[in-house]
Amino acid sequence: MKKYLLLLTLFVIKTQVIAQQNLTVNDVIAKIKSEVSCDWAEQTVDNIKAGDRDTKITGIATTFMATLEVLQKASAAGCNFIITHEPTFYSHTDDLKIHENDPVQMAKLKFIHDNGLVVWRFHDHIHRTNPDQIYEGVLAKLGWKAYPMDEKRILIHPKATLSEIVQEIENKMNARTLRIVGDPNLEITKIGMVLGAAGSGAHLRMLENPEVELLIVGESNEWETVPYVQDAITLGQKRALIVMGHADSEEAGMIYCRDWLKGFYPNTKIEFIEAGNPYWRSK
Repeated sequence: MKKYLLLLTLFVIKTQVIAQQNLTVNDVIAKIKSEVSCDWAEQTVDNIKAGDRDTKITGIATTFMATLEVLQKASAAGCNFIITHEPTFYSHTDDLKIHENDPVQMAKLKFIHDNGLVVWRFHDHIHRTNPDQIYEGVLAKLGWKAYPMDEKRILIHPKATLSEIVQEIENKMNARTLRIVGDPNLEITKIGMVLGAAGSGAHLRMLENPEVELLIVGESNEWETVPYVQDAITLGQKRALIVMGHADSEEAGMIYCRDWLKGFYPNTKIEFIEAGNPYWRSK
């Protein structure tokens, strides 16, 4: 009986390996669509940006941004299917006509074609599924998963000063270009999180809650959210703002995505490739 079970287990494993050896880009996209908890929208940026959907997969790379450097690293690592959170061709919709004859875009397309790569964006539905994979990855990297957070994404942090929270984020996220508004000695427990580039509307909706002492965002222009926080402070409100930068505020979510995909394809090479924060700070 034990021998039979062992043979059956080996047969199942061998069958899974063979199936994953013949895995195509279209197969993985279909799997993702079937596994997210939200309906798949007809109008979405989550589609193939370059490459053939029938391509057999040699490896999968997840990344925040499919820069040319990331594509080069993916190809060198044997990953020909790149799942990116953000655009590849310099506009939200990746409209190739916008930069049709631009030499940078043309070189990038040539590299993708010459190396048999496929680039697919996973943006809208990675946020809409439950849990939001981007927030899950970021909270995990910050070590904040154990802290209570409500459905509005207001997190209860152990009491700390703004300066201490800034240092915590810098250390855990290796973030070096944070922008901060507020008193460094302000004691904080309630943090509103609006990661990525959600826009000032989402920021101000969070700040409508008087209990939010610190707002953490990905991107913010300097003439909406920032002066609002400044004016609130002048009025005596207990407020502060941390602008993390888009990459630092979301990239860890694609680590979560990698691990999620490994649950479906344990015998397929799946790697996370860091795009990183492109900015640097002068001393």
